[in-house]
Amino acid sequence: MNQKFKFITITLILLAVICASACIGGEEDGTAKGAGSEVSSQELTVGISTDVNNWCLDKFPDGDGRFVWSQIYETLVRLDPDLSIVPGLAESWETPDDGKTWVFHLREGVSFHDGTPFEADAVVFSYSKQSYVAQAVLRPIESVEALDAHTVKFVLAKPMPLPFYLTHVAWPVMSPSSVDAEGNFVGPIGTGPFKFETHAKDQEIVLSRNEVYWGENPELEKVTFKIIPEASTRVMALETGEVDMIIKVPEYDVSRLENEEGIEVHRKLTTFTDFLQFNCEKAPFSDKAVRQSVAYAVDTEMITSEVLEGVGKAANGRAYSPVMMYSNPDLETYSRDPERARSLLSEAGWEDSNGDGIVEKGGNPLCVTLLVSKGVWASRHNPMAQAIQGELAEVGIDVEIKLLEGGAITQLENSGDFDIILRSGYFVWGPYPKHFFVHHSMAPYSHYRNASYDELVNAADMTADEEKQKELYYSLQDFVIEEVPAFYLVHEEKIVAVNSYVKGYTITSEDPWLNLEGVYLENE
Repeated sequence: MNQKFKFITITLILLAVICASACIGGEEDGTAKGAGSEVSSQELTVGISTDVNNWCLDKFPDGDGRFVWSQIYETLVRLDPDLSIVPGLAESWETPDDGKTWVFHLREGVSFHDGTPFEADAVVFSYSKQSYVAQAVLRPIESVEALDAHTVKFVLAKPMPLPFYLTHVAWPVMSPSSVDAEGNFVGPIGTGPFKFETHAKDQEIVLSRNEVYWGENPELEKVTFKIIPEASTRVMALETGEVDMIIKVPEYDVSRLENEEGIEVHRKLTTFTDFLQFNCEKAPFSDKAVRQSVAYAVDTEMITSEVLEGVGKAANGRAYSPVMMYSNPDLETYSRDPERARSLLSEAGWEDSNGDGIVEKGGNPLCVTLLVSKGVWASRHNPMAQAIQGELAEVGIDVEIKLLEGGAITQLENSGDFDIILRSGYFVWGPYPKHFFVHHSMAPYSHYRNASYDELVNAADMTADEEKQKELYYSLQDFVIEEVPAFYLVHEEKIVAVNSYVKGYTITSEDPWLNLEGVYLENE
């Protein structure tokens, strides 16, 4: 053999052996994971739909940014996967006066990500009157006082079950060192299992493991949140191995992914419920009979089973998801009854006098507009709206669907120039039934005025007595069924899909929370 070619042949063989050894060694070292990706086995990549719009407490963290918050920041009180209240940064708490004063005993030996100790001054800082917490939700707070380094006292303007509110990830404890001497925000510094590293706007957020976490130390070394707005693109990224986990999986992809080899789908009913919000301050929905006719006309069982392909649970008018505390299991709800819907419209003076299929009153046809947001829920709400449109047409109500940007819907809502809005469930704090405030006369987007309703909501929110609360919230559920300030459609299901090498994930009912503490990536 020619010496030159002999040398080349031997060299190629040696290179092949070296490459093969490197590949084998890489798997043993945990550097290889699915879909041919070559990253550390304990670096998780999560596909989310929206970026973090805010890092500090002066504004509510909207969209999927809350899932990122839940890794960095922690709350005084937490929820377990089944929505039971458990200690968080506070080990215990008590109220000496039935809910007007609350004393929290803080966990010792906890540090913020920058090494500063977690003590009472951080709680006072986070819940000061300048914070979003105090301004938007906890306005009844009169003072927050550090009794000592590990004890904090909240004094409220009225009794309220404060621990329930403090479970929400949007109201965590942030280090005072998150702001500079002039009060300008400098960066997110919490006590959570992961700490902030980098943020490329509308691209990705990178977190690293908190090596001195007070709880169970995470297996994951790094978590990268990739912003992928388009739902189908997120699904494709999961299937190709570009990401390891995705949240907010479209309903139409769930059954296919459940049957796809190498992918696992986690599902759990949440505290959120989609609903039709009526403008009860103007015709035609100022008339309870018209609102009730919609409730009898819309088949939420069909919407859940067919339109949403079995994802979620039909609400039939029930405001409370079954996972919520004080959700009445024996509540009498609506079922589709077109004849009853037509009868209610007739009793209210609406008749189809010209035979065109649309009922009229005083010569005016019953034509309404249904607003649907173009946001992250559009793929879900669009087909729901079309199904509702068809069902209301059957009883003589003509519905025009308008797909608008969220800002445009807010403008119409502020002006009161709307008929119905298809909403995703909101104003829910963990297991606590705060949602009823959405229909309170003082709520900014209520569009419903009823003094009896307001009295019930106020009474329920001002007692720490669980039995009394249960009685009042059962009454509120009955009230919503009878008065229909909104018609509740579907209790949402939280869907998280992962590649099968992602282990240890436990899905929670609390929607903004993504529990990654027990997650690890298993080498193939």
